[in-house]
Amino acid sequence: MARIWIVEDDPQIGLLIELTVKKAGHEARRLVDGVELERALQKDAPELLLLDLMLREKDGFTLLREWKQRQRTKDIPVIIISARGAERDKVRGLELGAEDYVTKPFGVRELQARIQTALRRLPTEGERLEAGPLSILPKSRETFLDGRRVELTAREYELLLYLARRAGSTVTRGELLREVWGYATEEDPSRTVDAHVKTLRLKLGDTAAEPRLIRTVRGAGYRLITGEEA
Repeated sequence: MARIWIVEDDPQIGLLIELTVKKAGHEARRLVDGVELERALQKDAPELLLLDLMLREKDGFTLLREWKQRQRTKDIPVIIISARGAERDKVRGLELGAEDYVTKPFGVRELQARIQTALRRLPTEGERLEAGPLSILPKSRETFLDGRRVELTAREYELLLYLARRAGSTVTRGELLREVWGYATEEDPSRTVDAHVKTLRLKLGDTAAEPRLIRTVRGAGYRLITGEEA
């Protein structure tokens, strides 16, 4: 059972989401705006936040930005649930750090499935991923290289974590766009993935020409090199 908070100012929709969460076997707490959210955070914190966008005082995008900037809550996943279905809104929400974006009206089973997917991604206590000189601690979101801590942005960390969970296997650019960035398309005309891999390599002291961590698979994508390969 997970603690799930719902920020929704429409009473009927809020009740529907609450019942959906409880039916899936989780604990639900309903809040109507950012003021109630801040008040609740003074005493507790959820394991997952379901967030509407069109709220009083502060809109959902503002609350999401603050959520991801706050040390205490930045690693708690957020699913946006909104009637705003335009691609620009979805992209903005995902770029601000939302785990997923669900448009209203939604299917009960779909929402439950998306909640379960978000909860499955939560790190377990003591989990440690290693590949050669690289060590990742998902619970604390820390990355170490040869025992030295490496400071990464949230997106760089998510990219590296995804590669690490599939170390030794080739991951396509399209898969990374879909799973790390949350894009619906696998096309990457702006070369977003390549740009992030480049900066990630720089921070890890790695190069495309002589990789010891991230290898480019021509025409396919990238592969995190395992200790056996190195």
